Amino acid sequence: MNTTARRLAMTTVSLAAALTAGWSLYAVARHYDAPKGIAGAAVAVFDGIAYMCLHLASEAAADGRSAFGARATAAFMAGVSIYLNHTHADLIHGGLPAFALFAVPTIGLLAVSEMSWAGPRARARAERGERPYRLPQFGGWAWALAPGLAGKTVKARAIAHIEGAPAPTAAEPKSYSAQDVLRRRFAEMDPVDAIRIAHDAQPDMPPPELASLLVSYGLVVDPVQVALVLGQQPAEYEVQRDDAPAHQQVSALPPVNLQGAVEEAASVLGPDARARDIVEHIARHRRLLVDEPYVRTALSRAAKKNQQPQQPPLPNDGEIGQGGQGYN
Repeated sequence: MNTTARRLAMTTVSLAAALTAGWSLYAVARHYDAPKGIAGAAVAVFDGIAYMCLHLASEAAADGRSAFGARATAAFMAGVSIYLNHTHADLIHGGLPAFALFAVPTIGLLAVSEMSWAGPRARARAERGERPYRLPQFGGWAWALAPGLAGKTVKARAIAHIEGAPAPTAAEPKSYSAQDVLRRRFAEMDPVDAIRIAHDAQPDMPPPELASLLVSYGLVVDPVQVALVLGQQPAEYEVQRDDAPAHQQVSALPPVNLQGAVEEAASVLGPDARARDIVEHIARHRRLLVDEPYVRTALSRAAKKNQQPQQPPLPNDGEIGQGGQGYN
């Protein structure tokens, strides 16, 4: 039976049960000279409150709260409703058959409602780590042949379940942020495709910044890998001079090694430039990929080279030794 048919059947049965039990309550209220409006409201006062309490009990169980108050109220209202059904049966001298006709629909409606909400409550408890105790399936013959032993076994297992049950844990909230969705998408994607997609979205971003952007989305790549995938070449620059034809193509800066590129960037940026600024300057102007530790090493090497003292010229052979005489 699909969901629509089940809901339609549930609605039909619930409406029929409410009408049957409600008519009995209406007749009792009219017997005590209650106005028609009040007599009609008696149906909602008893069966309606009991039905709502069962729903509130299910919500409390799903949220991890105690449902004792809601269940106790539902049982009390259902008991009063059944008592009034019994009174109606006495008023019309219907006896037990009339009492069953008026009371059983209320009992059945509340029982079906309780069982229909049992599934969602069980799933909510399972998400919190709760495992309810279930009676062992011994079978009818086991209970018939050894009822005492079967009862002791059930009791022993119940005690073991109570003593060893883990403490319930609150279910972690699920995150549906765009950042988490994109991280899962990039994790399942080929890194080459992810790099090209990021480059299409940010075509002017250099490889170090593009790599940092991809790392923020959970794809761990370095600037060298990004540059290899994109196949970036050294930049070419075009300048316009008054004495030169329009759109004259000039070559890129003269090639240098990494040490020379670091020294060149440091001289352009000044003595207060940070290693990160030098890395970005080299990537932007020279299209070379270096890291900050290498920049610090190169700057230290250049400083030592500039501070190295000049070696004095060696004396002539005749000036070696004492008195200007050489050693024989």
